[in-house]
Amino acid sequence: MKRIITILLFFFALPALAYYNPGQPSGFVNDYTNTLTTEQKQALENKLVQFEKETSNEVAVAIIPNLQDETIENFAVKLFEDWRIGKQGNDNGVLVLVAMEDRQMKIEVGYGLEGALTDAQSNWIINQAMKPAFRNNDYYGGLDGAVSQIMAATKGEYVPGESQKKTDNGFNPLEMVWFGVFIFVWLASILGRSKSWWAGGIVGAVVGGIVGVIKGFIFFGVISLGVLIPLGLLFDFIVSKKYQAGKSSGHIPWWIGGGRGGSSGGFGGFGGGMSGGGGASGRW
Repeated sequence: MKRIITILLFFFALPALAYYNPGQPSGFVNDYTNTLTTEQKQALENKLVQFEKETSNEVAVAIIPNLQDETIENFAVKLFEDWRIGKQGNDNGVLVLVAMEDRQMKIEVGYGLEGALTDAQSNWIINQAMKPAFRNNDYYGGLDGAVSQIMAATKGEYVPGESQKKTDNGFNPLEMVWFGVFIFVWLASILGRSKSWWAGGIVGAVVGGIVGVIKGFIFFGVISLGVLIPLGLLFDFIVSKKYQAGKSSGHIPWWIGGGRGGSSGGFGGFGGGMSGGGGASGRW
């Protein structure tokens, strides 16, 4: 029960994180820090344009100044959604995100490429292609190497992978976290648009009932219902108020399903793909 309450409190705290969209993409390579020279940026752009023509896969590179206290994992997911990387229906996009001041990087993979570019391979690319080059201030070399390995993996060519730490029952804790985030956003987007706050209480009751059945209804069930029903009502109240305020201001928060209606980019590249939550992150 303590674990469930902790997870729910974590989810309620998520909206305070400071994601921002650095701007609309002008191409496959978007450097908001002037880290790359004009020639380096163009070389990467040409490489990715040709790759998209050959495979329809879209690999975007974004270099931003900082995360503004956001986690790079969440930032990458939201930027992926805002830019809609990959083709609609295929979700064959990849985002390589670099936050210069925070010295962090993330490879975010679309649903359609998760089988070709695994989390372990993304982790290997970060550790072997990006980190060593970035530590020598060779940002172009690190990005070019990462892009080459990503292209190879999505074409079915061999790219090594590093094993990731898992629990004894075979589950990856990071995957469970992302599943929880997905459920949070999904519920917020539905409950925020509902006209009654009681729906959140029903969700809490259902979850409490499930916990009770699994753990033993008499003890855990009563406690779960007593805790989760009020939390569900409170959650519904908060997201409903935020959604109505967002409709009035014209900016619906991302965690209630806002920020998904943007264009596919002025350069005619990104086509409406969605992130799968896969990939890897790291620091240099």
